[in-house]
Amino acid sequence: AVVSTQSTGYYITNNLRMYRSLTLLLVLTAFVAAKDVWILVIDELNAGRTGPPYDDKILVGNVPADAVLFDVMKEAENNGDLSFGYTMHSKWGAYITSINGLEADSSQKQYWQILGGSNMTPTPLGASSYVPSDGEKVLFRLVTWD
Repeated sequence: AVVSTQSTGYYITNNLRMYRSLTLLLVLTAFVAAKDVWILVIDELNAGRTGPPYDDKILVGNVPADAVLFDVMKEAENNGDLSFGYTMHSKWGAYITSINGLEADSSQKQYWQILGGSNMTPTPLGASSYVPSDGEKVLFRLVTWD
């Protein structure tokens, strides 16, 4: 078989273009597939508010777009911006028990309520399952239950 150098050059050029296009696509995908999430904290028991002042306001940047809230919290902890305690339930996931050293006292019917979304309402899922959107503010508020 005779191979033409002209057709081989064409083949190499097209493969190089395709490789460059795929590389650019991967870089853009990695850049776009990240999000920033705000973690807000109100320590005052039963504050009843969702607005400032906040005891803590933490921007966790460049986390994967599919990261659940627990992953965002772990990233903030790794950055030295947040500390938290939790117990892990086999069916329900992480139950947040403390934030920055402030423990929710279950004997006093206290827990860390998680609020989010554009209306800052209780999240429908816990920290292990809730996926905050890019730019979302998620509030942890110490409250009691009846």
